[in-house]
Amino acid sequence: MPGLLNNAVHIRPNLALGSLLAALLAAAPQLSGATLKAKISSDAHLAAGEGHEVFARSADTVQVGDATVAENVEFLTKTLARFQSFASSAQLSIQMRHRKEEQRLKDSISQASDANVKKALEQSVASNNQALEETQGIYSNIVSFSNDMLSMLKKTSKSGLTCDQLSCGKHASCADTFQGASCVCDEGYIGLGQECHAPTEFQPHLLLGENAAQAADIHVAAFDDNKVAVVFRDMSKDNAGAVVVGTVSEAGSLELSPVELFTAPGAQAFSPVVTGTDGRRRIAIAWRDGQRSGTCRLRAAALGSSGIRGAEMALVWGTTVDFCSNQAHKMSVQSFAPNRIMVLYSDKATGSETAESFGNSVLADIGSIGEISLLGNFRFTDSAVARLEAAKVSKNGFVLAARASPAVDDMNPTPVKQEAMAMYGELVGDDLVFDPNPVNLEPGQVWARGLSLIAPNTLAYAYQDASKMELKMAVLDIDPQTHRMKVVEDPSTFQKGFSPYVSMLSMPYSESDPYTLTYYQGEKNAIASICAWNSGRQHIEKCEDFPWLSQKVSSVSGTPVGEGRVMMTFVESDVPYYMVFGLSKK
Repeated sequence: MPGLLNNAVHIRPNLALGSLLAALLAAAPQLSGATLKAKISSDAHLAAGEGHEVFARSADTVQVGDATVAENVEFLTKTLARFQSFASSAQLSIQMRHRKEEQRLKDSISQASDANVKKALEQSVASNNQALEETQGIYSNIVSFSNDMLSMLKKTSKSGLTCDQLSCGKHASCADTFQGASCVCDEGYIGLGQECHAPTEFQPHLLLGENAAQAADIHVAAFDDNKVAVVFRDMSKDNAGAVVVGTVSEAGSLELSPVELFTAPGAQAFSPVVTGTDGRRRIAIAWRDGQRSGTCRLRAAALGSSGIRGAEMALVWGTTVDFCSNQAHKMSVQSFAPNRIMVLYSDKATGSETAESFGNSVLADIGSIGEISLLGNFRFTDSAVARLEAAKVSKNGFVLAARASPAVDDMNPTPVKQEAMAMYGELVGDDLVFDPNPVNLEPGQVWARGLSLIAPNTLAYAYQDASKMELKMAVLDIDPQTHRMKVVEDPSTFQKGFSPYVSMLSMPYSESDPYTLTYYQGEKNAIASICAWNSGRQHIEKCEDFPWLSQKVSSVSGTPVGEGRVMMTFVESDVPYYMVFGLSKK
């Protein structure tokens, strides 16, 4: 074609855009996967695919290896610039050629004497002008397209760096933006990208003032929408039991009441556990008064029952009630509307030379000023139990988890190992009723464990397999009619190693997106692990670990506090802390 530059790409005008797109699409993948690549300069020679070639004289450097993102961007930028230059030059060249042709035709018209010849020449002039407009339009589109692409590429590479070349700080990830590659704080963190940190509300806070207590055996419970209660053993006060109540704000901050002791002067409280009732704003605490062979004790309090303005968090205590003896294990406590509580514990029969151990429970009412009325005891197994945990699965239904001694069946002389036992229970009227057919997940030795409701009638059970030093999780289904449980996903390992604690939180779920939340001690960090539950395939999948604390703790307890947030309480170097943060599956 006349008038084109010697080093231009020869493209037919009516195929300009198609050829341009084909060249770019063919060139970029070939470049990114090339084993021999050229760092192009303004006079480089690069093959852009069969039938499309950019001509030049030399290349600066050649090196072996896959092309980087920066080199791909550089290639596209320079290729687009050449197409833009070609299209602009071609526009001028074609305009000059058509103007010359138009002038030649007009001169012929002026010299023609025959009317038919003049008419034919005039039609040629019109056709020539129409062809010029069409061709100019095509080249204008090429120039406009090149301008837009170059503008976008310049914006995305404005910083001069790509994610391959950029190193981000802790809690930050690289992202390609219109300002180029930049570090962006991960979800849940704030900062400028290089230095990201949790919001102030989501950072650890002292539960009490400095040197106010030496804490151990910490436990937290949420109740009445936004209220929380934290209990612990205060070693600085001869192992007395202490409690703090508070209100969690929408922003995640916590307004706490002054700490107070729930034990009598000189009395001790080992492994205290707390629960609260909804609507009536009452709390109940269960503990044992000795490390070994302690007495089981229960005390309740009402919040703000005095009616005094400004004393909404003041506790009015009832009398302490004893309900078992010879206790050496942690108990588990749950509440039921409107003002009932249940305590699960390991009990021993009295009156015989060899005390029989078994699993027992007590049901109680809490009065308006914290007074306790015991409604009865309900044995749930004849086996000795320890490491008791429980999770509500409905208004009055719950599932307990325990390590139990082997069960002996008269029909089967072989003992059934119950290291990871799960049993359904329910409050029916004034009675606690338990399914006599528990589920046993693991024959090997099992230590710490936790339960959580992940979907309607679906429960997750996480535990420490001490025999293999693995953390495992299984999923159980509860029949809505018979309440019999069955394993729908066998135990599977989600973490190797030992953790002194393994627990779960029952987070609010949607039927379209159920998930589990397990917290445990990692090698260096405290970890919250979230896994999706695929109800169609009956399978746990897409597990993600989130470090929520970059250190080890001696005692820890967590509870959901609404709106997808979690409140964790923990003890580090005998000092009690708390933090509130949000977690969600990506």
